[in-house]
Amino acid sequence: TDKISILGSTIQYVKQLEEKVKTLEEQNARRTSSESSTGPSGSAESVGGDSNSSVEVTIHENTVLLKICCESRSGVLVMIISKLESLGLSIINTSVLPFTNTYFSISITAKIGEGFSTTVELVNNLNMALRDFS
Repeated sequence: TDKISILGSTIQYVKQLEEKVKTLEEQNARRTSSESSTGPSGSAESVGGDSNSSVEVTIHENTVLLKICCESRSGVLVMIISKLESLGLSIINTSVLPFTNTYFSISITAKIGEGFSTTVELVNNLNMALRDFS
């Protein structure tokens, strides 16, 4: 009977763990789908500019993390940094990695300074700049 009770307890414990995993996955899915530009801390906005680029912005306190995927063109990083500085951001760090033969994956960390407006405006301005860049 000891083996049966141990097996029964183990099965019950595994079921509890499965329930917990299911609950955590649901919470994560809700959290991911409900992220929006709601304030100066922990904000996120993900918008595709056109079929050739995407911009994702996450804000925590006075620091911005940008993740940009765009066509690899000469001067595109300089244009992006210039645009960010004109929008009131001070660049802390940049990382550019090739993503396929024709795209860049760009990550930028910046501090929010004077003149910064909103996350939505930042995403819209970057998408417009990427679209207009030739």
